Amino acid sequence: MQYVIIGASAAGLAAAQQIRKTDKNGEITVLTRENYLPYSRPSISYLLKGTVEEKKMFLRKTQFYADNKIAVITGAEVTKIDREKKTVKAGRKEYPYDKLCIAAGSKPFVPPVENAQGCKNVFTFLDLASAKALKKAVNKNTKAVVIGAGLIGMKAAEGLSKICKSVHVAELSPRVLPSILDEKSAVSVKKYLEAHGLCFHLENTVVKAQTKGGMVKSVLLKSGETLDCDVLVIAVGVRPETALAEKAGLAVNRGIIIDQKTMQTSDKDIYAAGDCTVSVDMLDGSNKIIALWPNAVYQGMAAGANMAGETYEAAGAYSVNAIDFYGLRICTCGLINAKGEQYHDKIKAQGDSYKRLIFEGDKLVGYVLINASDNAGIYTNIIANGVSLDTLAGDIMDTPSLFLFNRETRTDKLTGGVAL
Repeated sequence: MQYVIIGASAAGLAAAQQIRKTDKNGEITVLTRENYLPYSRPSISYLLKGTVEEKKMFLRKTQFYADNKIAVITGAEVTKIDREKKTVKAGRKEYPYDKLCIAAGSKPFVPPVENAQGCKNVFTFLDLASAKALKKAVNKNTKAVVIGAGLIGMKAAEGLSKICKSVHVAELSPRVLPSILDEKSAVSVKKYLEAHGLCFHLENTVVKAQTKGGMVKSVLLKSGETLDCDVLVIAVGVRPETALAEKAGLAVNRGIIIDQKTMQTSDKDIYAAGDCTVSVDMLDGSNKIIALWPNAVYQGMAAGANMAGETYEAAGAYSVNAIDFYGLRICTCGLINAKGEQYHDKIKAQGDSYKRLIFEGDKLVGYVLINASDNAGIYTNIIANGVSLDTLAGDIMDTPSLFLFNRETRTDKLTGGVAL
């Protein structure tokens, strides 16, 4: 059996590993456009700010791939999937497959900025190459401007602030981290980030660059303000990488359409996993792109197992984030921006900690925890397992413990059958 996987990040590596667990002899080829073996993408911000070395970012040692007979071909830009011939073309070479997994991930969304295209000091911040290039371009005298105050933009801004003279962040939303924070929590987080040297321009964006010699020298904001700029980082967000799938005639609607249990696409011999796919949120049934590392791993495992002939159903998808900025720990999960009469929330704020729980009927469906994440795993289990709040003893707003749950729930759902 010949297996080909396009993409070598979280989903691609998970698929390869799972295939090898089931099929000890099949030929596994992983094709990646990057020039690196699989590495931790979330670590690129730590590389930028100097708290992790590049060699520590790789997910497996080189010997692992040899031991497991997984061929990772770097610098392999896939240009075509031929479903009739069952081949994948990368460069001048074609790779035949019996089963194919598309784990192509996502690409940066780059909004139009007049005059900025092609300038040498304009960067994105999504992979190791872009992070290394950005780090090489900055120093203590650099004035940096970041477009986007979402997760990617804020990690770039944090890393830059450890090096640069100034860091300005422009964001169209009226709050920082709009995908994971509500209005109230965003106010306090913004103040905390400003205290660490970041300058925000909310409900604003960069519309034009002033250039000289192929370099951005300053940028004009929508508000009319001009900022000096030695490096411009575009980190507005990402889009699923679907070009190969569309060209091959697979079903695509924003992302690649998959069977949510098996990861099979509209072609029975082609699977897809990770950021390039459309997931169904298990909490509200909506179709969405859940571009998160854990979701990519779970989908990759399911894709790999089913490609190798094992019956394996993927776990339900939902959003979960755990991130820190300058020591401020933020954990979020589920439907934090849920709207509708069926939802209500409770908030507990004390000092520099903030806890917001979102409910639908007798179920917990989301949370925002700031400096209050010691037992975030308990809340996540309640959400993932659909635990009825009527079965819990005590107030869920208090610091939760396993003993909120009855014995049956503790044993069956939370402790793997080990009685407590």
